[in-house]
Amino acid sequence: MEEKKAIAQEVINILGITPLVRSIVIEKGDTPWSEKALIKWKKDHLDVKAFIWDDPIYLYGRIYRLFLYIVDVLNPVFEYKPRIAPNEEQEPKIRDRYNQIWSIYVDSRMERQGIESFYDKGLRKNLFIDSEKDFSWDTAGKIFEALWDKESYTYPEIIDYSYDLKNLNIETPIDRAGTFEKDFNNHLLRDPSVKKHLEMIPSTTFREVVNDIISFAAYQCKDAYIQSKYYGICLLYQKQAFIEMIPTGSNLLYFTIFDAETNIFETQSVTDKTDIRALQGLIKEKYGKIANENDS
Repeated sequence: MEEKKAIAQEVINILGITPLVRSIVIEKGDTPWSEKALIKWKKDHLDVKAFIWDDPIYLYGRIYRLFLYIVDVLNPVFEYKPRIAPNEEQEPKIRDRYNQIWSIYVDSRMERQGIESFYDKGLRKNLFIDSEKDFSWDTAGKIFEALWDKESYTYPEIIDYSYDLKNLNIETPIDRAGTFEKDFNNHLLRDPSVKKHLEMIPSTTFREVVNDIISFAAYQCKDAYIQSKYYGICLLYQKQAFIEMIPTGSNLLYFTIFDAETNIFETQSVTDKTDIRALQGLIKEKYGKIANENDS
């Protein structure tokens, strides 16, 4: 705890806010995701309580980024006005975007200053894309880049973008998410059970077809077993994925199978018009090759 407090003191000296911070209290945070700094105003100064994960990885950068938020609050040019912030209970989606944008502003400055941080650009981008489920992945990525590249923000700008990302005025049209992206975001990441994957298929008839394919593969491929993952259903043999199946909400199955001769995965789209007997024959053929290879 003393090391964290010493780093915090060093950081506020570097940031030039020492005269305004009367006290710093450090408490243990459970994870890097729960790290935060709370401030309490006392006339001409403020008290800070920081919750910091008890791990040395990127410790300096993690503490530095917490105090960048405080720098923003204290900067008159930033125009911090907490009363205009989105209400977390009434506008949870807008509030989450608000948190994302302010975090992007903080972490992009960290990168430009060359300070190593747990929240690097790659992680921050993935978090933003995952939070913007209504946009296509390509659009969300381009919006993120525009936010990341913006060198300065005011608090009213962050609020403005939180309510409407079109106010960024980026050149790329802001497209809505496609069917598969919505399925992936809204369903596959949340409940990866085989049952839930199959429930995504609207057609009862096609759902039964897909279930038959899974059953045939499990029966035909001796010593293989089914494993459900967030992205689809896998059939594993010798602990390696041999078949992968991704059902979608458009009565389409993405079917991928490993070819032991070429050492590559082959993918095809399966619909209610696909020759299922031919697909079953393919499963038998490919499994026979991989099983013989392992036996030899």
